[in-house]
Formats: sequence, structure tokens, C-alpha cells
Amino acid sequence: MKQQVPSHCDLPGFIIMYYDKGVLLPAIILSQQDNTLQILDLNCAEKQLNTARITIISHQRYSPDLDSLHAFWAEVNASKPALPEIPDSGLSLSELDARQDLQSDAERFALLLRLKSLPERYYQKHELFFMRSDSEQDRYIAMEKQYKQRKEYLIQVQDFIQDSQLELPAQIKWQIISELRQILQGEKIDDLYKVLLRFSADPLKLAIRMRSELGDTGEISDPALLASGLPICFKPQPEALDLSTQELPLAPHSAFTIDDEDSLDFDDALSLEELTNGYRLGIHVSNLAHFLSPEQDLFLVAQRRVSSLYLPSGIVPMLPPRYSEQGFSLIQGQERAVLSLYADFDSDLKLLTTKLVAQKIRISKNMTYNEVDRDFGSILFSRLNLIAAELKTKRDPEVVAIQHRYIYNLKVILTDIKVKPIDLMSPARMMIEEMMIFYNRSLALYAAKHKMPMMFRNIKRFASRDSASLNSSAYLDTQAGYHPGIGAEAYIHATSPIRRVVDLINQKQIQNHLQKGDICFSEDRLQALIPHIEKRLLLIRATLQKSERYWLLKLIEKKHLNSPLEGIVKGRVNGNLRAEILPWGKQLLLRMDANPEAEYFNFVAYEIDWSKMLLKADLIG
Repeated sequence: MKQQVPSHCDLPGFIIMYYDKGVLLPAIILSQQDNTLQILDLNCAEKQLNTARITIISHQRYSPDLDSLHAFWAEVNASKPALPEIPDSGLSLSELDARQDLQSDAERFALLLRLKSLPERYYQKHELFFMRSDSEQDRYIAMEKQYKQRKEYLIQVQDFIQDSQLELPAQIKWQIISELRQILQGEKIDDLYKVLLRFSADPLKLAIRMRSELGDTGEISDPALLASGLPICFKPQPEALDLSTQELPLAPHSAFTIDDEDSLDFDDALSLEELTNGYRLGIHVSNLAHFLSPEQDLFLVAQRRVSSLYLPSGIVPMLPPRYSEQGFSLIQGQERAVLSLYADFDSDLKLLTTKLVAQKIRISKNMTYNEVDRDFGSILFSRLNLIAAELKTKRDPEVVAIQHRYIYNLKVILTDIKVKPIDLMSPARMMIEEMMIFYNRSLALYAAKHKMPMMFRNIKRFASRDSASLNSSAYLDTQAGYHPGIGAEAYIHATSPIRRVVDLINQKQIQNHLQKGDICFSEDRLQALIPHIEKRLLLIRATLQKSERYWLLKLIEKKHLNSPLEGIVKGRVNGNLRAEILPWGKQLLLRMDANPEAEYFNFVAYEIDWSKMLLKADLIG
């Protein structure tokens, strides 16, 4: 609000109020030079002020000295003008003065101060004052409380930046961790970002450091993971669950798992019983849905994290290890709750019937793919393999050529980087893959039959740029669509509820329907969850790619600099060659003076450019 300055230019002796750093202050004018005033404040300090900054000015002139100002200010403080009622159309300060019949300058100044001291009741807009309704007052008070709390919180953040040994209240600590994660993920939290910027020219680097100091990064040292903002540690820890399975029937047979040697979370198992005229295959998946409801902390943790992350430097599980590696994991020698799919086959291994059962089962053994491959000629695995082959005939998948038989996983062990080849055509892996496809297809068909909304995994087809071939991409939808890669009318993921929230949600839908004849998630609720899940999956995939790129560069730096390597040309990015590095099948950027003339080429890497995350190399051969 700007007060109309009297038309005459002789202002010395007039008392004014003006804003200085958000505070309304009184002063008396000593002299004037055009639009510049020399003023004196209550602390006997003289300063210059532009006339445009005057908020209110007295009607009469006073002796231009400190005594006059103090006497006037004492009158202002003694004045208690009544609080006005203001119509919805608003009133100017002069209209308020007239309405309240204020005679003295001190009363006018006192009224302004009272109006300004009650922002929850009065506010000013376009030179007019207005009154807030009761509901508006409540909202204003709530917002002011939030603003004050936020201001205090940001002060605590600043204090922690300056002293990382500072003990913070747990709630404040978790809030800082959560907001730092969000900033690293690219979300805007402007006030916190400004605080970080105040203390560092690289706010994201500071955010990473603070997460470490707050205990949010654990023991995994992976630049891609730290920069991603993905949650690592479970802070705060979700509430403990009762994992009692007393009410579940115990299966009359045991089951065994088949996983990688270094697996810690076993979420699926198999069993095979010989019947009078055939066989009964059992596929048993850890039944988290038996213990979890969507409102529980652990379910919400899974919804936020979406998926476990398997990096060269370690595992970031979707659920705390006490559940992912213990309570829910199908550990050898333990009884565990499972959602079992039983499939009966005749003596010729033709599929007869299927049935879903919620039960508990004893796990007889945790086996590895290598163990099963070595024992694949046994009666048990030969029969399971024949059943898997029979199951494959029940679907009509598109044939997708495997570019490489082996994929190579990088694994950081202490200070060393190992390369682990995975045989995609291992008999055990191909058998397990078919069993899991059968389980997922069967649950998808069960859902479609009962018209249940699920998170179906559908495929979108589109022409390539040259229109010579079709490309495809997977997406989630609550309605089933044909899945050409699987050869199924409906397909879901449900075999890894420990590792993926989509599987957990789908399992919860099926579990609820089996137990209560109803679903847990409405179609609208599932649709609302999908955007977050797909966004988080994109971030997880990008983080995994960056992590693999980093550790592959580390591996080359440590073991393969100045040694011949082979690559396949994949394209160019900003003048650098994008190449698939053999035999690992992973892509890197190469900076070379010469361009390869053929698709396959040989090169020698002589330096890593860590700022650009690329190899400097010479073309050879």
C-alpha cells in the first residue's frame, strides 16, 4: 500500500511509516531533495528514502526531531482504535479512517498497525482492505502454521549441512531423506534446493553427501545408484508383521526352489507328485498377500519402491531383508505360505485340469541352475522338462531370435569386478522359464474369466522407422490384451511378489478372490497406480544401465586397458561412436580418431574419460 504524498513538496516535519525488510517502521522527515527524503528513525539513525516507499504519512507537520517522533509514537501505542467491519467490496485506509471518525494522526497510524497485526483477519489488495470469513481465517492460520514449520525445518537443514554430527529428531531426519531423494529424482522442491545451492555450487552432489551422512545409502557404493535418488535403506523401518501360518493347510508334499547361486530371495518353488494315472505339477509362489493389506506399511513401501534393483555393486531389495531374504523367502527346511498352482497331467503328459490353492508348504531344498543342469538326466527333471515342453505347445509365441546365448552380469566383490556368464539356453533356465510363464498365464486367465481388473502386461506394436519390421513395447493395463511374445490372450506377472510390486498387487487380487470372492483393488485404483509404477521402472532401468556402464568402464580400466577388444557399431551420439562391447554385450561410447569401416571392429582403449563416461580408444586391424 502506498500512501498518497501531499501535493506540496515541503515535507520536513511530516511523520511516515515505511517497510524495511518486511517490517513497518516509523520515521520523521528531516529534509527533501526531489523524490529523495532524509529521514530519522526511532533509533536516531538517519537514512535516505524514496517517496514511493511511504506507506502512510501524517496529515500535520511536527517538529523535525527525535523528541517529536518519540512523543508521536507513544500516542500511537496508547491508541486503541476499534476493529472495523469491512464489506466484501473492501475499503481504503482513508475510507476506514472516515468510517471510524478518526481525528488524529496517531489514531490513523494505530489503525493501520492493528490491521497489519491481524493478517489472519484482514488482508490488503490493490490499495483496499478486506476481511476474511471464518473459514478463510482457519485456512490462513493453518497455512501460517505450515509456513512457520517449514521455515524451522529449513533452518534445521542448514544447521545439519554445517554440522553433520548434529542430532536431528527422527521425523525431521526422515523428511530430509525423503526430500533429498525427490530432488535427485528430478522433482522440484524449490526452497530446499535453494538451501543446497547456498552451500554448494553442485546441489545434487551435496544432496548425495547428505544422504550418506544421514545413513540413507547403506554399504553400496555405486555412483549411478547414489545419483538416482532411489531409496536404498529402509528409513524408517516399517512395522513388524505377524507371519504365523497356523490357519493355512499344510501341503502333504514338499517343494524345492531353483535359482542362481548368489540368490538371497527365493520366491517360487516346484513340486511333482506321481498320481495313479498321471502327474501333478505344483508351482508355489511365496504368498505375501496372505499377510499384507494395501494399507499396511510394508505394502506401501513396496508401492513406493516398485521393484528390487540388482546392481553389480549389490542388491537394493523392494522389501527389507528380514522379509525379502527371511520371512517371505522360500528357505530350505522352512514352512512358508504359498499361492500354489496345481496342474494335473495324464500319463501322456497332456494337461487335464488346474487349480489355485492358498496353503503352506515345506521347502526341501534350495537348488541352483548349475546343480539342476548337472542332474537334468534324472527322472524328476526329465519329467519336468517334458511337462514344460508340453506346456509350451499350449501357446503360440512369436519366435524371437536370441542375439547372444550368454549374457554377462558384472559383480563387484570387495575391490574386484567379476564377470558372470549366464547361459540363456541352460536346460534348467528354459524349464523354469516355461513353468513361470504357465503360472502367470494361468492366473491371467483366471482373472479374465472372473472379469477381475489386474495389472495385465500387454504389448503395443508399431512400425520401425524404415517400416521394414515391427517393434513392440510392453505396458501395463487393467484390461487384458494379446501378448505375442508369450502367445497368450492374457498375461500378468505374479511369480515374484518379493521383488516386484506388480506381482504383489496381482497376487493380492487373486488371493482376495479365492478367499472372499471379491477383489482388493478397483479398476480405477489400479489405473491410478500404473503411472507411478511405470515412471519408477524407467528410472530403475536407467539406473541399472548407468551402473553397468560405470562398472564396465571400471573393469576395462582395471583389466583391459591397452589390450585388443572387439565391438559392434550401434550408432553415434554427439560425435562419439556407440558400440556394443564383446563378449559382454553391453554398450559404451568410444571416442576414436578413425571410423570403423565394418560393423564389427577391433580397438584398443587407452584412457577412461570419467566426466563423459566414455572410452578413448584407437581403431586397430
